Amino acid sequence: MKIAIIGAGSGYMPGVIRGLLHRAGSLAGTELAFHDVDAAHLDVMTRLARTMFAARGASFTVTPHTDLKPAVDGASYVFTTFRPGGMAARHLDESIPLAHGVVGQETAGPGGFLMACRSVPVLLEIAAAVDPGAWIVNYTNPTNIVTDAVTRHTGANIIGLCDQHVGDTEMWAGLLGLPFDRLEVDWTGLNHATWAERVRLDGVEIDLAAKLETLEIPGGGATPWRDPSRMAELGKALGFLPNSYAKYYFFHDDVVAELRAKGTTRAQDIMAMLPDYYAQVAGEADKPDPDPSRERGGGEHGEFAVEVICALHHDEHRREIVNVPNRGALPDLPDDAIVEVPALVGRSGPVPLTMGPLPAPVRGLTQAVHAYERLAADAAVTGSRRLALQALMAHPFVRSKHTAEKILDEGLAAHAADLPQF
Repeated sequence: MKIAIIGAGSGYMPGVIRGLLHRAGSLAGTELAFHDVDAAHLDVMTRLARTMFAARGASFTVTPHTDLKPAVDGASYVFTTFRPGGMAARHLDESIPLAHGVVGQETAGPGGFLMACRSVPVLLEIAAAVDPGAWIVNYTNPTNIVTDAVTRHTGANIIGLCDQHVGDTEMWAGLLGLPFDRLEVDWTGLNHATWAERVRLDGVEIDLAAKLETLEIPGGGATPWRDPSRMAELGKALGFLPNSYAKYYFFHDDVVAELRAKGTTRAQDIMAMLPDYYAQVAGEADKPDPDPSRERGGGEHGEFAVEVICALHHDEHRREIVNVPNRGALPDLPDDAIVEVPALVGRSGPVPLTMGPLPAPVRGLTQAVHAYERLAADAAVTGSRRLALQALMAHPFVRSKHTAEKILDEGLAAHAADLPQF
């Protein structure tokens, strides 16, 4: 078969290559069509992939493409993992809201909205170009809004992915003193707004509320990925597990103050390290047995996506937490809402498992985030400024119409080159 990878020049590709190597036996003989608009980065990752596959005896063919159509033609699976506008655009997504007292973040809130407006038109183009029956396996953020737009506005098959739940499960395993590799957690809700009331250890449900009641709140500050102290504080208050993005909702003003005091955005920090990162990867690509950096998702970042592709292709009925149409899995959200829930993934696509009502303390918040996401998806598709303003006004981060207007005006102007629909 053929798998197209859109965004194959990304710094995350070493992790995707490692993920492919994990299932090399299941995917033997597969053509991998690497696509990216950055020819130099595409060349580095193509050379790296060919060398790593050869060193480990993996039977893959890698073909590089800077044009979309030949990359996706004949592909059974199209793995999308790109960032429209690159890190410079992410810096704007983070800094524009922050200037107005709102968390600037690449997937949540107004920053995520601006990224959605750049991502959705590209995904619609990809959806129009893929073969009938092909599956788009999407990592491009914000994955929930992207999946919603493609699902409702095209006839393409799409499944939305985010491996946040893996890191959050690992964090909570550490906080609760439980073995990560023996846990199964029912994360339910929306991407970056999930919650878990049920946790099983070796298949047996634990008394989560009791565990949280005796939990000691650790010291130490947040990292770019986790904030265990605040998560522990929230878990004790709620009696169930919050996704790590919950800090932006329940500690919003504190986070704004910290982001302002920091002086640089996360995007600026990443841009500062990327030249050395790509230089290291390029150097490894010329070695007989490369071991590229594991920074920037260079570990097993792509393993989740590869497992989902294998589950679809080989009808594995694998239980995965994915972003799919609700279909009654969560009765508190519309049936056509894109939700993040456990699903069984097989040849006919993901089948969401019935999870029951959302936890009462966060039910209204989750419903508000869904209302925002639906408006955001429609604004990103149509280019309607009115819908865009409504989306920002609906988001829980934004508490003023005038603030929403200022962020929208500045964001649309700053990203004008990447927002043809507006």
